This record gives sequence, structure tokens and C-alpha cells, in this order.
Amino acid sequence: MFDDTPIKSSWFYIHESEKTKLAWFLYEYACTLYMHMKSSRSEVLQHWKSKLSNKQLAEFCAYFSKRMKQSIYDILDGLPVVTVGNEDYVFDLCHTNTPAEIGAILEVAGSSWDELLAVCEICPTRCISERDEYCTMFDRMDSK
Repeated sequence: MFDDTPIKSSWFYIHESEKTKLAWFLYEYACTLYMHMKSSRSEVLQHWKSKLSNKQLAEFCAYFSKRMKQSIYDILDGLPVVTVGNEDYVFDLCHTNTPAEIGAILEVAGSSWDELLAVCEICPTRCISERDEYCTMFDRMDSK
């Protein structure tokens, strides 16, 4: 499904024990975010992307996705979530971004999140509710 992104599933685990459903969800989110970033027509985002290679954009999406782990735990703990993601997730990696660039990135992050969750509602894998379970999807990707 995500063969057209340079993001590797192996970026989301080091040890076999880290091949969890939550790690798979984060991989899927990174790929979804990458595809949304690539297709965005936002002038601000297009200018920001012009300074990055495809690999750098992929690495940013993977980084951002991994930072979302805390937001996921906050949601599961019932804490109110006003925004998906946090501007710190962007700023900590990209210190020179303008407020407009951060806003554009967070907007795409939100639409990517919404798209993935819509798919998750009908997916039998249950990556969030069974987040600590082993995910065989990594093994399938690794065998390619």
C-alpha cells in the first residue's frame, strides 16, 4: 500500500519486541502524512518542501509520526486533545520554520490523521486497541 513512499517500516523498530501494532500504526501514519505532504497544494508547504529532498521529507514524516506516540497515549488516557500533533513536534526538528510553515504542516498532519483513523474504524488489525501486541505486518514488509 505504501510502496510509493521512501519510508521504511524498519524505521519504526530496532528489536523484534518493538514490532507492535502501535509501531505499525505509526508507520502507516508516517506514510499517510508523506503522501499528504507530497500532494499538498499549499504554497507555504510547497515552499517548505522545496528545501527538502524526498528522503528528508520522509525522515521528517517518520520523526513526526513517532512523536505522535505521546498524543496517542493522551487520547487513550482520556485527556482532551485540542490539536493533532504539537508545534513542538515540528520545531524540535526544524528550528527555522516560520509560524505559517508550522501551521501548514500541522494542518496536513491533522488531515492525514483523520484519513488514517477513518480507515482504522473498519480495519480488523486493531492497532490502537491492541497496541502492545506483536504485528506480523512488519515481517511481511521485511520479507520483500
